[in-house]
Amino acid sequence: MPSPFRLAAFCLLLFAAALFLDTRYNRFPYFYHPDESVKVEQVRTGDWNYHHPMLLLTVTKAAVTLTGAASTEQSVVQVGRWVSAVFASLAIVALSLLAFAWRGWPAAISAGLALLLHHQFFELSHYLKEDTALVFGVALTFLVVFLFSRRPTTLLAAALGLAVACAISGKYIGLAVLVVVVPVFWRTPAEGKARQWSAFAVALVLALVLINLPLILHPGAFAQSFHREMQLVVHGQQGTTRRVPHTLYLNIFRDNTTPIIWVLLIVFLAKRWSERRALTLVEWLLIAFPFAFTVALSFSPKSNDRYFLPATALFTIFAAIGAIDLGQMLRRWSSIRHLWIVPAAILVLGQVVSLPPPADWRTLTPYLEAFQTDDNRDLLEFVHAHVPPTAVIVKDSRVLLPDPDNPRDATRFAPIPQKIIARRYAADLGTIDELRKMGVTHIAVSESDYGGFLLDSVSPRKGESADFARRKAFYEELLQNGTPIFLRDRGTVLYLHPGLRLYPMPR
Repeated sequence: MPSPFRLAAFCLLLFAAALFLDTRYNRFPYFYHPDESVKVEQVRTGDWNYHHPMLLLTVTKAAVTLTGAASTEQSVVQVGRWVSAVFASLAIVALSLLAFAWRGWPAAISAGLALLLHHQFFELSHYLKEDTALVFGVALTFLVVFLFSRRPTTLLAAALGLAVACAISGKYIGLAVLVVVVPVFWRTPAEGKARQWSAFAVALVLALVLINLPLILHPGAFAQSFHREMQLVVHGQQGTTRRVPHTLYLNIFRDNTTPIIWVLLIVFLAKRWSERRALTLVEWLLIAFPFAFTVALSFSPKSNDRYFLPATALFTIFAAIGAIDLGQMLRRWSSIRHLWIVPAAILVLGQVVSLPPPADWRTLTPYLEAFQTDDNRDLLEFVHAHVPPTAVIVKDSRVLLPDPDNPRDATRFAPIPQKIIARRYAADLGTIDELRKMGVTHIAVSESDYGGFLLDSVSPRKGESADFARRKAFYEELLQNGTPIFLRDRGTVLYLHPGLRLYPMPR
């Protein structure tokens, strides 16, 4: 079979496998993730908030229309999660093609399988969130710019404009791809450059307008939302901030890679350094990008594991190429022709299976298990069975017991006899002594809510020191003096396992 057909078959099989895997167990309630609830409402009403560019929501809206999905919140979120999984699957294919263009079939196969089984791709494809749309745009851009650097044609220039538009339309930080694209474009031969720049610019503008038309038609709302996002990036969110630059993303790098990847990354970097005089500009830029991206993220107090996905993707590709490099190095002592298969197989296996603690690292297996269990549902069943119907329970926001002041909860939960008092933080209702005097009998808290107050690296934003100190003291007293009757540790999938504790009122 000719090579293009083999490559097309490989891409199709990889896409189908990724889409099958990334849509497993994606039917949990839409309101578990607070951002998904907001996005579902936007898709249903068309009342956009413009906190992000429009690629994810535009495609989700079109998919809901084309599939004729019922307009219930749950049906919309499940369509949106499929869209997110499609973006993740396309990104995996594009990254595998980049590995193919860089180092051929061995790199494509090892990179494709390592990305297919990567837990961060698997988790983030389960949410109606922009992260997979961003990594799709980044992956497509880097694939096309790599091809363009080798054969700078007008058609590839137009394709590059489309790819960059997708990256920018995924999230605003997608603009970062220009640090790779612009130098490569600048260094292309003078012949035909004007035509290529024109094709790039026209494709970029047309795609940006097509994807983001609602945003463009409402510049005032867009400007307000963009300002809000920049304030969060600069000052932090939810009343907390942290010193910058910080080292949080070193921990996030550790959590989203494995010791096997670390070794292969070192091999990859050593090999590239040994051939540095032969490296092209685009190779230098692609190698530098995830490191520079990580440093840039460390200068914002607004931090999250999912922001690291573009860096995760490239580090995984580098490790896959490092496996090929290691195989070639080992051939000096072996006559086995395809020795690269051994380190590549170890890389792929390390994405699924881990050694026991303390050598444990995050792999796909616990994420597969985590999406099949639901701690909030278990807590609700526990309250039904074991808490007196006359109980009065105050709760954090991530504890999903029905809130009587939220009319939506009447459609989300069956009624329970216990009285539920909901606050953003349980600490906001009063001190523990004050709660006791109010007749509160139980306190339900979530580590996803209170955890930030107990971290040394987190501090209050300006003007919020008093609230921060009050909440911190409340949770410290509760955790020290209380004895939980229901306890679920914070897990790998935080929206299903946010770290729940139910305490009788401490004495």
